[in-house]
Amino acid sequence: MAEVLTEAIGQEALAARLAHHADAGSLAHAILLTGAPGRGGLALALNLARRLHCQATTGQAKPCGTCPSCQQHDQLQHPDLHFTFPVAKPPGKDKALSSDQVDVWRGLLRESGPHFDMQDLRERMALGNKQPFISVHEAADILRRLSLTAHAGGWKVQIIWGAHLMRVDTANKLLKLLEEPPKKTLFVLLADSTEALLATILSRTQIIPIPPIDSGSIAEQLAAEGAEPDTVRDAVALCEGDLAQARRLVRSDAAEEFEMFVEWMRTCFARDGRKAAGMADRFHDLGREPQKAFLAYALHMVRQCIVGNYGADDAVRLRAAERAFAEKFAPYIHHANVVDMQAGLERAAREVAGNVYGRTVFLDLSMAMMELLHRPK
Repeated sequence: MAEVLTEAIGQEALAARLAHHADAGSLAHAILLTGAPGRGGLALALNLARRLHCQATTGQAKPCGTCPSCQQHDQLQHPDLHFTFPVAKPPGKDKALSSDQVDVWRGLLRESGPHFDMQDLRERMALGNKQPFISVHEAADILRRLSLTAHAGGWKVQIIWGAHLMRVDTANKLLKLLEEPPKKTLFVLLADSTEALLATILSRTQIIPIPPIDSGSIAEQLAAEGAEPDTVRDAVALCEGDLAQARRLVRSDAAEEFEMFVEWMRTCFARDGRKAAGMADRFHDLGREPQKAFLAYALHMVRQCIVGNYGADDAVRLRAAERAFAEKFAPYIHHANVVDMQAGLERAAREVAGNVYGRTVFLDLSMAMMELLHRPK
């Protein structure tokens, strides 16, 4: 259990760097780890917390694994390790608090290890179309528990996973605590990127980008989990150093998204308004999260087509069936339309995330694609 929870797959150098600062007493009181969750930020945070809490770490390369603190970490039950993560309001309650879903969180961690992302957590919490967030009530809860004396008299560690989903009022309520935390209190924030975070949050944290996991480490991990060699090869090529995404690619061949994308592009190229309207209805019926997933897939396909169209075949990240289609489709993606295509897909994704009516979003996007696919080079 301990090795699974804290194994810094492909991030050993960064884990050693953080451990060195912890041992030297030069650790910043608030750290912001940025990058896709599947790169292993949570593993690094858990590793660091275990090291700070271990009662026999001094002079050792890693936590002892046998002291009472290490045993509590094995069960994700250390009293001075606190988790915050995005949630939605449960039925019958007026507050969205991580404490209401902490058993779900721990269950996912125990079963999957720390290399999971928001899609994995959403599925485990069965959120449907509800949008998770970190509420101002959560900030008040953090303030309350960190004001208490540490149970073991040592470090209190507050991990905020998905920090980019903090609401503005939440972030503002945490500012003073981040700037002047209680003695021996460590904040570890994890965010996909810095873009959605307030500048005032960024200024109060030490920002540490998490690099993509190297291909060899991901391939080795997938093989150890029983994935077939061909599947591993495709997943490694497509996942961009993200183990959570690699695992998802192993489980799914994206056949449904691919078929819908091909049908949609052919419909738009044919300028078939009637069929586009029918596809808009199908798109609407998918629901918000599948809509977002499809738009992300469509954006990926457009980007891969432009890469292939300009001769960078070694940089193309497509499965065999996708590559066969892209070779025929790529000539219609060129310098005169690709920027507008990407902008249209990204705008549609923002509208879907903002709960704009799905049929309208997809129909407007289809009309734009009809013009763009026929735009001359």
